[in-house]
Amino acid sequence: MKKGLGLLLILLAVGIGIGYVYFSKDGKNAGSTLGIKPAAQTVTLRYGSEKKGFLHDPEVQEILRDKYGLTIDGTKMGSLEMSAGSLEGIDALWPSSELAASLFASRHPGVGYKKNNAFSTPIIFYSWPAITDALIKAGIVEQRDKVYYIIKLKNYLDMMLKGQTWKSLGLPYQNGILTIRCTDPRLSNSGYLLSGLLAIVMNDSQMVDEQGIASHLPTLKGIFAGMGYMENSSGILFDKYIKQGQGAFPLIANYESLLVEFYKAHPDSRQVIKNNIRVLIPEPTVWSEHPLIGLTAKGQALMKALQDETLQKLAWERFGFRTGGIMGMGKNGDVLTELGLPKQIQSVTPLPSAAVMEKILAALE
Repeated sequence: MKKGLGLLLILLAVGIGIGYVYFSKDGKNAGSTLGIKPAAQTVTLRYGSEKKGFLHDPEVQEILRDKYGLTIDGTKMGSLEMSAGSLEGIDALWPSSELAASLFASRHPGVGYKKNNAFSTPIIFYSWPAITDALIKAGIVEQRDKVYYIIKLKNYLDMMLKGQTWKSLGLPYQNGILTIRCTDPRLSNSGYLLSGLLAIVMNDSQMVDEQGIASHLPTLKGIFAGMGYMENSSGILFDKYIKQGQGAFPLIANYESLLVEFYKAHPDSRQVIKNNIRVLIPEPTVWSEHPLIGLTAKGQALMKALQDETLQKLAWERFGFRTGGIMGMGKNGDVLTELGLPKQIQSVTPLPSAAVMEKILAALE
């Protein structure tokens, strides 16, 4: 009898231990004390293309699965596209700006959700050595501390609107007029952010309100109409810029993180990348934030998991997303220097209000 009672007490003690691990107040690392992994839940996620590498990374997937009990069933979509239509069966959205999150909220006013920013990356311009040298001679770009800055973006826009050609800047084999290629601002966040930045630059670099934007809409519409076909994915645009080169894409606007990710993923080609890709930092530029919108309990669990210090560190060191306090950690400081990127983005403007951006979108339709 005593032997049976002793066994029962042992089983009770183990049961209490399991209960403490799984039902502790913070619920963090549930099951890890006993080496028991939580049962995996699948999070149905719509995400921007620039986060594909991060979400497909085996180490990221392992941490989400083993530490937080989460796996991802993801669909890559444009940031403005992902909140359109029904959200039935969707646990979370991961667009690339707070403005895209605001658009979601206006489209689905009755939907309950929680939101938290996971990480950020600035909008920068990508070009090539010959194009950059021509813009330096034209007084549009200057180099400071081995970083190229577009200091007269308004002047560059004026040259675009006058139909000035690349040949007029001393590039006899570069066809076409000056332009900034970007993604479709009606579907993709990087193009959307560029439209807001251009509106501010055209307003003498002052914030533009709902009344003031009206006078700039025809010009904005003309700029984007002159770009021709626009991709609906920032990742696809960057890939085409890399593969098709200067002739097709002399200057594009896109996320900084894409270059860092590309550079880290191709160690054997780093010298070629450094020799041929030129990064131009607009002054001012805008931040692309990446808020995770949790629509369900599973989506909100993913939102919390993404604040994990190891995941934040991976996002910075492997995929180039600037992650606040994590910025002081790891080895990417040297990578930024090698690529001609500033360690701190100093000249930044807030974007126009959601109401102003809605007017821009309506004009571009």
